[in-house]
Parts: sequence; structure tokens; C-alpha cells
Amino acid sequence: MNKNKQLALLLAILGTVSTPMGNIQAQNLVTLVNNAPIEMIEVKGGTFTMGDHNKQNQDALPLHQVTLSDYYVGRTEVTQQLWTAVMGYNNSHFQGQYHPVENIEYKEIMTFLKKLNTMTGINFRLLTEAEWEYAARGGKESKGYVYSGSNNLSEVGWTGNTNPTVTTHNVANKAPNELGIYDMTGNVWEWCSDYNGPYSDKEETNPQGPKNKTWHQAKGGGYSHFAYFCQVCYRDLKYPSKKSNGLGFRLAMDASKSNIKGMQTANQWILTEEKVKEDVPRPSSQIEETAVIANPTKEQLVGVWQKCQANEEGGRKYGLAFKILGSDGSFKNVGLSNIKQLRYGFGGSGTWEIGDNCLVETLDTGSDNIFEGKKNAMEMTLSDNGNLLHLIYVMPTTGARVDEYFEKVK
Repeated sequence: MNKNKQLALLLAILGTVSTPMGNIQAQNLVTLVNNAPIEMIEVKGGTFTMGDHNKQNQDALPLHQVTLSDYYVGRTEVTQQLWTAVMGYNNSHFQGQYHPVENIEYKEIMTFLKKLNTMTGINFRLLTEAEWEYAARGGKESKGYVYSGSNNLSEVGWTGNTNPTVTTHNVANKAPNELGIYDMTGNVWEWCSDYNGPYSDKEETNPQGPKNKTWHQAKGGGYSHFAYFCQVCYRDLKYPSKKSNGLGFRLAMDASKSNIKGMQTANQWILTEEKVKEDVPRPSSQIEETAVIANPTKEQLVGVWQKCQANEEGGRKYGLAFKILGSDGSFKNVGLSNIKQLRYGFGGSGTWEIGDNCLVETLDTGSDNIFEGKKNAMEMTLSDNGNLLHLIYVMPTTGARVDEYFEKVK
């Protein structure tokens, strides 16, 4: 049975089982390689502003306009099932046929692509960095999210903030982005074809990256990386021989007639929710709050507060971070995170006040922290007879929603 008949038969067997197609205007495509599916989503070309819109990461500046032609991107990261179907081996650290492949070198990916293209007659390749960022942002359907598909990191990515098992997971178990693409935030970092180099402020069309050969770009963050590194604008660089259990890739291809002809229109997906669904323990991040104080006074907030979070039994476990609110309106954040990553950590001091039922903090200048000089207005709940402080705020550098609990130190 040839490839197209085999695919048609499989789709017929699947019947009405399907998953959302993302942008319904797109011509999405699917094919099989030794029974392993390849699912590609069309990305309509356009012009976008590339780089860090919050202007916090110098490596992702200056902002610049990039125009891209139409292309196709893998609906998911390359799975271990597909890798094994092409290469005949699987050296991934976190084994699972629907887990993303990892623990591979760049040159192994080049071998994979060569073999895959010979087997299918389709010219698959890696995404350029510009193509990766445009697709991660949602292309023409973009809603301006910081992460791929949401400002809520837990909705779209397995990351250090959202991953209780600290492993990779089956693809497509989080929400997709605006185009129906999964896991462009978290799970594994993704190789790009570009070499690393500084941005220019000049407008570009279909950029391929610098010609000087140094390190390749990787994008998207991984299963153990935290929010700052998972922004769609964040740039990481990887030496081509780098192997990591948190580094994989996804397929791309030009929207040429010959490539499209080699695949079938995807009226439904093969990697359905039922097929890839994975039961992962998700301990509650919420702590039960009792005896809520609706309008706390400044005197009730003064003191030392220890950071805590919910454990698997619904109780509390405590971190080594403290918030000290002084009666003179000063505050200081202290903790072990100060030692290794002051800029991204919990450190810093400044002034605080109560306004509109918010705890408003302003970090001192010279603090070497990403919040420096900014007013951080945090929605506040005081409960447990004044012993539990619950703060909800939007991180000014990412737009992400953050929940924090603190218990008063007696």
C-alpha cells in the first residue's frame, strides 16, 4: 500500500475523532512516515515586530520589522515516534513515543532531515529564528501574548514554573497558540537554523541569520526553565555539538507546490487529544484561605513574611524567601535566590503603601533587579486572622500573572 492510500485509510478509520484545527483559513497538511504522523500548520506570511517588546533583554533588541513569506510549521515538536521511524534509534533521556525527541546533536538533526526528505520527497527543514518567533506569536492571528498562546504560563507550557515532575511530557497536552501550534513554550528548547548574532534595526525580509558561524539559536524554553526564559522573544544560543535532555526541534517547510503536493489536507489530526493525553500529577497551587480580612490596615501588614505554597496534601510548604514590610513604609525581599540570580530573583528593597486594596511596591534604583524603578501593584488578600498574605500581580517584564503566598513569622 502506498503512502497516500495508507494515510487515507488511517484517516477513514479515525472517523469523526478530531481535534481543533486552529486557524480555519489555513491549509493544514498531514502525512505518515512508517506509521508516524507529520502534521504541519500553514503560517500565512506577514510583517511583524521582532524582539523584546518590553525592552528588558538587550540580546533581543533593537526591535525591528521583519517580513516573512508563507511557510509551514510542525503542529508539535518532533516526537520520539517520528525520530525512531526515520533514524531507527532513540537516545532520548525521557522516553515516550509522544514525548519530544531530545539528547541529539545538531548534526544528527541534519542527518534526520536528509533521510526524511528522501523518504517523503518533501523538503523539510528547521525554522529560521524569525519564522520561529512569528509562528510562536501566532502569526497574523497574534493577540500579543508574552508566551506562545497565553500570558498564563501554566496554560501553554511545561516549564520550571508549571511542571511538578521536572521531565518532558507528551506533545499537545497544553493549550495551543492562536494558530493551533503546541508547545512552542516549554517542554523542550527548539533548535533554529540561524547562527547567533546581534539584531539590526533595519527592516528585513525572510532573514536567514548572520553568516559568521558561531552558535545556533534555540527558542522557547524547556521543562525546567522559568518564566523569563520562556518568553517568545528570549534568545538562547547552543553550540552545534550540544546535547541536552531539554533540547529538541520542530519541522518547517516552504509553502511550495511540490511540498504541498507531497502531503494530504488535514481535515482532522492524527495526534488527537485522546491519543496523546497524559495523566500528570498537578498539585494544587492554591492554599485554602479562611477568616479573610476585607480591608487590612497598614499595621496588620507590618512584619516579616515567609513565602509558602501548597503541597500535594493541600497543606503548606515553606521556601527560603522572606518579605519584610517596615512600619516606615520600607520593604526588603531576601532569600537564597539573591545569591545566584539577583536580576531575576526575589531580591530588592524599596518603599510600599496600600492603595485600592493593593500592596504597591516601588523597587529602589540601583537594585540590579528587573523590577527596578517600577511600581508593582499587587492585588492583596489577608486571611487566617491576619497570618496569610496572598498577592496576585502581573509581572511588568512579561505580562504574566503571578500568585504568591506568605505566612507571617511570629
